[in-house]
Amino acid sequence: MNSDILIDDLIEYNQIVLIIEKNFFENGKYEILFDYETRPSIKDFRSNEESRNQYFSHISHILKDDYPFAVSDRYRRILEIKKSQSISGIINLNIDGILKLEDPQNIIDLEGNISWLYCSTCGMDKSMESVIKNQDAVSCSGCKDNVLKPSIPFKGQDIAEWDYRDSWMLLNRCENLIILAEDRISPITYSFIEIVVKRNKAIHIISETSNKYEDLHVDMSSVNFIDYSIDNFLDIMIKSLENQVI
Repeated sequence: MNSDILIDDLIEYNQIVLIIEKNFFENGKYEILFDYETRPSIKDFRSNEESRNQYFSHISHILKDDYPFAVSDRYRRILEIKKSQSISGIINLNIDGILKLEDPQNIIDLEGNISWLYCSTCGMDKSMESVIKNQDAVSCSGCKDNVLKPSIPFKGQDIAEWDYRDSWMLLNRCENLIILAEDRISPITYSFIEIVVKRNKAIHIISETSNKYEDLHVDMSSVNFIDYSIDNFLDIMIKSLENQVI
């Protein structure tokens, strides 16, 4: 597709919801290191001190030289695009937490993020930065009766109900759904596509891969596949929306 044609198309879009698929940041390095299968069960984490110590040792080793994360060029583009009145909201499937820290408004980190740890008893929270850089204790200083847990689901936990509900509400009022897919589409994204398909609204998947995902049990016939790199598409999107910045 010619970039000028794409710019003209994007200018007409309104009530856009962006879904940022996994592996958007650092080629998925941290998505792999914090993969669901590497997390303890919530039962073990709450009841077994050895399990907790092993997990915190694991994440400290991963993050000690890299945290807090610098805002990547890709995320800078997203933050610029987010200023447009045409953007209704962003559903991010990555757990790095960068967008929420920079500008939390209308951002849903659907699978949680590692920026904060919280107490499930009293709700006290603490930044991951203070734990990694200052080696702060991970016990709750509020209720004195719990260990803080990163804000991502462990085995035996689902994604937060309120985040799923907010995503569903966002998709039910969008006119254009744009999915930034590096190399995959997650099962939950397919469920979101179904919501938008049933509403007869526009769906656009940005991906350089030749996979059109036709083997899955979701009606993809109304989906517009745009064969662009994510970085090039974001640049084009910025150019098309530059007159709509709040």
